[in-house]
Amino acid sequence: MVVQTTAFQHAFVAAFLLTHVCSEPTNTTESCVYLYENGVEAYLENRFADCVDFFEKALQKYRSYKKKLQGCRLKCKYDAELSEPLYPVDVDNLLFYEKAVKQTLCIMRCKKEYPEHFDNFNVNPETEKLFEEQKPYEYLHICYFQTGDPMKAASSAFTYLVSHPDDKVMQTNLKHYSSMKNVNMEEIENFEAEDYVYLYVHGANSYEHKDWRGVEENMEESLVAYLQAEEECRAQCEGPFDQGWYPDFIPSISNHFTFCLKCKQKCKTRLGSLNGEKHDDLLPSHYHYLQYAYFKLGHLRKACEAVASYLLFYPDDETMLSNMKYYSGLPKVQDTFFQPREEAIRYVQRQIYETRILKFINKEFRSKTIEQDTYEASERNFRVTLTEKQLRGAKRFVSDGLASEKECKTLIGLAKMFAKLGDGYEGERSPHTIMEKFEGITLSRALFLVYFRLLKPDYLDLYLKLTEDVKRRVQDYFKIKKKLYFSYTQLVCRSALPESPKNRHDFSHEIHADNCNILNSGVCEKSPPAYTWRDYSAILYLNSNFDGGEFIFASDKAATHVQSVIEPRCGRMIAFTSGSENLHGVKAVRSGSRCAIGIWFTHDEKYADEDRSIAYHVLDNDINFDMFSSVDISTLKRKTNT
Repeated sequence: MVVQTTAFQHAFVAAFLLTHVCSEPTNTTESCVYLYENGVEAYLENRFADCVDFFEKALQKYRSYKKKLQGCRLKCKYDAELSEPLYPVDVDNLLFYEKAVKQTLCIMRCKKEYPEHFDNFNVNPETEKLFEEQKPYEYLHICYFQTGDPMKAASSAFTYLVSHPDDKVMQTNLKHYSSMKNVNMEEIENFEAEDYVYLYVHGANSYEHKDWRGVEENMEESLVAYLQAEEECRAQCEGPFDQGWYPDFIPSISNHFTFCLKCKQKCKTRLGSLNGEKHDDLLPSHYHYLQYAYFKLGHLRKACEAVASYLLFYPDDETMLSNMKYYSGLPKVQDTFFQPREEAIRYVQRQIYETRILKFINKEFRSKTIEQDTYEASERNFRVTLTEKQLRGAKRFVSDGLASEKECKTLIGLAKMFAKLGDGYEGERSPHTIMEKFEGITLSRALFLVYFRLLKPDYLDLYLKLTEDVKRRVQDYFKIKKKLYFSYTQLVCRSALPESPKNRHDFSHEIHADNCNILNSGVCEKSPPAYTWRDYSAILYLNSNFDGGEFIFASDKAATHVQSVIEPRCGRMIAFTSGSENLHGVKAVRSGSRCAIGIWFTHDEKYADEDRSIAYHVLDNDINFDMFSSVDISTLKRKTNT
């Protein structure tokens, strides 16, 4: 069969289903996310007719949501612009804020007016990304093929390729579909193409056939449709923005403005694709076609306006300057005819202004946009906050400032999307206490997700960067001269079950040592199942918005003598040697989810984690599966649930 997929891909899709992209909606039958997830589940269970049904409904729901959202934002923007000011004089730029307030109230009313579009869709940025990147078509083409509709299968594959033109597997699939006798390549369509795409193509075809009336009608309609599509694209950019820190009023506005502006500047590139064929000059080329069509139809003023409009974009274009000279020499043509069209003037002026603003930001903020600054949140203020003396034990310390709020939220988002129940404990969802759910995502799991493009490389890069930073701090503090290797890395979230009592006094993780078994006698026995090769341990915390979950050092297994208690918070790190000198545990998580990255180090190269070097190859895009020959593939399969 043509459809190329792998066991790894199936496993990660299944993992994706286990962790919702967003929280369960109030009315799941109205949620495009719910429909998407059920489509994937139907695909995995070979229920291909259901797969088609769920994905078609999901796409329709998302289109409906998107159009209504864009419509609300655009309508409210125009209404605010046309509204009567509350005061005739603009003092301290208050007119801008007045319009912003009016626009906000309008959007709130609009969303309330259409609850069927907003209350039940439950769309967040991750959900939006799935649909904007045409992920449903990765499954739909297979489901159409299996239900005997190769034409729709081919169109689905083509639709996906428009957004992912370098996808080799999908290229192979489309090639196979195109060779089938029931598939007519001329009838394959892009299911997500905007109206201007077809109008532009028809206009260009009319030009080839010297149908000047057809050029005029199609290109004028395409021009209107293109500008509308760009306005909608820009409106889509005006979504929520997580600052990642707590700026003052004006910096907060500037940050969000810059975030939206960068997104809006990408609309030109996004819309410049005609069914996968890139056009850098799609908008101005409308005027190129129109100037000649109007000339052939005898509409000289309109031809001259189109020439002047094109020259706004490319003032040194020799062909158009030559056309302008030719038209100027015609008896009926006057110099006043060469006035650019209003929509072209506005478009170019806005483009110039926005480009200058972004250049100013890049220059004045040391080549870093405000968006990038907020992603970094601020320079880390790493500092040791608790020493061995304060922690009442040897070979241990606590530091703060190792990760920013933004970085913590990013990794928690990774856990919410892809963490696996009972990860590292053979799928046992409550390995330490029946009162909590245990979910984890190892480094190897994250790298496979990136390799199969289910996860953005930025997540893996951050995962690696922070853990490398942890290692560096451990080496510096303990003055380690001997070679130190990563042995195991795992992002873990422990969550209190809804039915668990709020007054628990048990342990989320009982008192233990990391490299030996603590016997009742107090002896620390170095034998399996203990990880006897571990030499140093570290934990990097990602949040504090939960109840309980404190880390404790104790002098005995029963915790009758607690030496110190550490409360988790974003960017806080605990590091210690892995032996019996550092017995430790975790108090009960009474409510919420406690997320952290556990990292273990060894001096024994035999137990070094090979996944880390593979992860860097994944980020450098120079990986193939031959690289895994040196790794125990059964171990990788166990780690990734494949």
